[in-house]
Amino acid sequence: MDYSVPQSQLSASSTSNAAGDAQGPSEFVNHGLLLWNQTRQQWIGDKASDHNKKARQPVISWNATYDNLLGTNKPFSRPIPLPEMVSFLVDIWEQEGLYD
Repeated sequence: MDYSVPQSQLSASSTSNAAGDAQGPSEFVNHGLLLWNQTRQQWIGDKASDHNKKARQPVISWNATYDNLLGTNKPFSRPIPLPEMVSFLVDIWEQEGLYD
């Protein structure tokens, strides 16, 4: 058994050869899980590059308002990181008494 593969990627049939195959056991590979992990890694990015991202200036201006930021259907000039958008919305909601 390949111990470098997480246990969640192996099926019960790959850990024992109860069927007694003449060709030997074949290891089950969960291709869906592998694809999910690969996609997740692309989404969360490289942890080493987080240091560079933290040095960047915020995408949302400090004086941005809810209406001028979200009151239009025009796309943003650059992608806004999710934590920055959440922080912006929480600040606005707190000011308006909508977030406790």
